[in-house]
Order: sequence, then structure tokens, then C-alpha cells
Amino acid sequence: MPPGYGLLRRVVLLVAWLVWGFTIYGEEKVPKEGPLIVAANHRRFFDPLFVCMAVPRRIQWMAKKEIFLPPLRPVFRILGAFPVDRSGGGHSALRVALKHLAAGKALGIFPEGTRRRHEDLESAKSGVALLAARSGARVVPVYVGPVPSPLARLRGERFRAYIGDAITLPKDLRGRRELQLAAREVLKEIYELPRREGGDDG
Repeated sequence: MPPGYGLLRRVVLLVAWLVWGFTIYGEEKVPKEGPLIVAANHRRFFDPLFVCMAVPRRIQWMAKKEIFLPPLRPVFRILGAFPVDRSGGGHSALRVALKHLAAGKALGIFPEGTRRRHEDLESAKSGVALLAARSGARVVPVYVGPVPSPLARLRGERFRAYIGDAITLPKDLRGRRELQLAAREVLKEIYELPRREGGDDG
């Protein structure tokens, strides 16, 4: 883990704990090495940062190349984001993602594809299953809960993140339907995490 990333993570973790009582459940379940797909729910713009706080490995994130402007480029680099040209469809992004996984890195992905306030298993996109099947990487489900309001914090509510056991998807997944069903199971596992711990899934 690059020094800049580790320092940034520790600072943000401290601030999040002081402000929101940020608590991580299951941090020990994250494999320390090897290719990994970190799959999380997505409700806010800053979710990549929150997932990075929860997971004790540097995560690579795909981001459209248009946002890599000079003022923010160093920040994106520290966070592990890499630019993807979306003009040619998803093939370029898939190749780059598989390259990172082949190098033994951890790749962050949101199976829902876009931000959603509530659980919707039908929104699962097949990308997470396709990447897992082609790379052989395990999938670690992560659920990031709602950020408590100041009033909720006074009542003792905390900002929580839950990490589940690594999932191994079959390598022989074929066709859109099989991939879609596998992705749906991953998303279902993500939303089950806080319920098992007795937390609030918001």
C-alpha cells in the first residue's frame, strides 16, 4: 500500500470516527493478498472513499477519463482510481479491470451501476460476475450504511460498514442470464450483511 494512501486512509478513518462514530464490522475477512473484487452498495457520490476506509487494502476504481483534470488528478491517483475511455463501449474498461486483477490487485465495483437509495436486486449489473468468472478473483461484499444526521448521532447512532466473507463464483458462468443471476446473488449478499449483524440497513 503506497505511503500516501495509507496515511490518507488513517486520517479519514480518524475523522469519520470522531464525527460519525464510524465502525467497521468484518475487516478481518478481507484477504490480505491476491486478486480481489470489492463489491459494495452505492447510495452516495463519496461511496468509493467510504469503501476505501472500510477495506484494509488499496482498491483500484474505474473512473471516466473526463474527470481526471489537473487539480484533482493527484487525489484520484492516491485513491487508486484509473481513467477509462467509455467512448468505445465497455470493452476497454473490461480489459483494464482484468489487467489490474491479473496483477493481484483489489478492484472496487458497484453492482448496482448507479446510486440507489434502497435495495433493488433487479438493478444488479452482470459486470461483477463477468469479472469474477474471467479472472478467478474472489468477491468480497461490502455494505456501507447511511451517514447519521447530527440529531441521530446525539441518540447514539453510528456510521457503519459491514464486510462479508469472500465469495468464489463459478468460472464457467456463460450467457447473460447466468451472469445476471450471479450478480444478483452478490448484491443480495451485500444487503444481507447488516441484517445478520442486527444493524440498520437504512
